[in-house]
Parts: sequence; structure tokens; C-alpha cells
Amino acid sequence: MNRPDFENVSAIFQKLARLTDEEALAYKPTVAQAEAYFLRLLLRDPADENEKSLCEYACACKAYLDYTVLQAASQKADSTQIGGVAARVAGDKTVLNAERNMYDAFAALAPGLVRDDGFIFEGTGDRCDR
Repeated sequence: MNRPDFENVSAIFQKLARLTDEEALAYKPTVAQAEAYFLRLLLRDPADENEKSLCEYACACKAYLDYTVLQAASQKADSTQIGGVAARVAGDKTVLNAERNMYDAFAALAPGLVRDDGFIFEGTGDRCDR
């Protein structure tokens, strides 16, 4: 059994997010959620160390995307006239780059390793249907 090592996932996530050890502890639930998501997508165990490390990186990229969305939402919360709070994350460049990075990481995985789950792994550039 050559399953992804989620200690490695946490370490990769910490590097992507540029967090200290103490800061990374606060995002353990975010990483755990990304790990659970990735395990649901995994169709088979990685065949070798290369596939295993690609899986770990892809999982860390998912955690990093979730982290960037949380950061963007908390940094761009605006009070409205009636006191509600609206989060605007759709146009945040960090979120868009994290999303593109995650799609690229998933696209690098071997065919048949993970299920698609609705993502389009190739050709992830912006597309406009008119």
C-alpha cells in the first residue's frame, strides 16, 4: 500500500501558504478537509513514489486553494448599509492562481488515479461562451 503521506501534504501546504509551524496548526482542519476530499477522488493507490508525491502535491494544492479562499473572504469582507457582510473572492488574483495551480496539479496525475468529480483538468484557461 503506497498511500499519500498526509504529513507530507501538511508540509507542502505550509510551504505553499508560507506559514510558520504555529500558524499552520490553525489550518489543520483545512488540510484535513482537503485530505478527505482527495481520498474520495482516489480510485487506486499510487503505483510508485512519483505518483505518490504527485498525489501529495495535488492534495496540498487543494488545501492551499481552500486557504486562499478563506483569506480572501476575511480580508475583503465589507459591511453593507444594512449591516450584512459580503465576501468577494471571485476576482482575487491569489485565489485564481491557487485554483489554476490545483487544476494543473490534478492534470499531472496519471490517468485512472483519481475520478474527475466535475473538474476540467485540461484547458483550464478562461473561456467565454457567447
